[in-house]
Order: sequence, then C-alpha cells, then structure tokens
Amino acid sequence: MNRVKYFQEVMEIEAYVYTAGPIGTRWLQELKNGRLTAAYCAKCGKLFLPPKMFEPETFEEAVELRPIDDVGVVETYAVIHRGFDGEELKEPVAVAFIRFPGVEGGLVHYVKAKELRVGMRVRARWRPVEQRVGSITDIECFEPV
Repeated sequence: MNRVKYFQEVMEIEAYVYTAGPIGTRWLQELKNGRLTAAYCAKCGKLFLPPKMFEPETFEEAVELRPIDDVGVVETYAVIHRGFDGEELKEPVAVAFIRFPGVEGGLVHYVKAKELRVGMRVRARWRPVEQRVGSITDIECFEPV
C-alpha cells in the first residue's frame, strides 16, 4: 500500500549545519569584499565556478582563487510569476544561468532587465558594503551591460 509521506515541522536536512569548506568559505569572503573569484586548478589550469574543493575532472585539490570579471553572459533564463506559496507575484522575477569568459560552470542568479535574452551580457550589481554578509546575495542581481 502506497502512503503519502509528509514532514510535520522541519525536514531532517534543515536540522544540520553545513559549512562551505575551505575554498568555499574564502570565496564567500571575497563576495563580501565585492570581488567575484573562481577556483583555480594548478594541474589543468582551469578556472571553475562555483568553487569546489576538488577540480571535477582531474580531482586536483583547489587551493587557490583567482579574480574574474563580474561581467558574464546569460546562457538560459526563466521568468517566475508565482511565489513558493503559489500566489501571483506583484512583479515577475527573472533568474538566469550566467557564464563568465574563461570559466567552467557559472552562477544562477537574479537578473533585472526590461528585456532578457540568451547571449545578453550582464554585470553584477553589488549590495552596499554595510549590507554584505558573505553570501551569494551580496550580489543583489545582474543587470545588462
């Protein structure tokens, strides 16, 4: 017999505390300082984002972050009209996957633009210094260049 499973209060995953690890913690600190960086693999010379403790192909430990330009290119996007509760949003929100030149991977983030298209160049709009906390949300959104 199939039964529907549900969580009355908190999902188990919310009961644990996770860390970003050594490279991720440094990456978040760079965001707090208003700098976008990518992890560097000394073995293959690739930059990758988001940073991982080990380069995905060579399994070389990533110990270095290198600065990258905060201008990227929209690879794909979605426009969201409803919130998590299913209610219509007052204003639609656009979320895009953004790639950066010379970097493997990219970031998923909000984009504020009157018109959004694949291939559009966008730049990070940073929150004011006093509002930064060492989180991906230290980048408020991306805007057209």
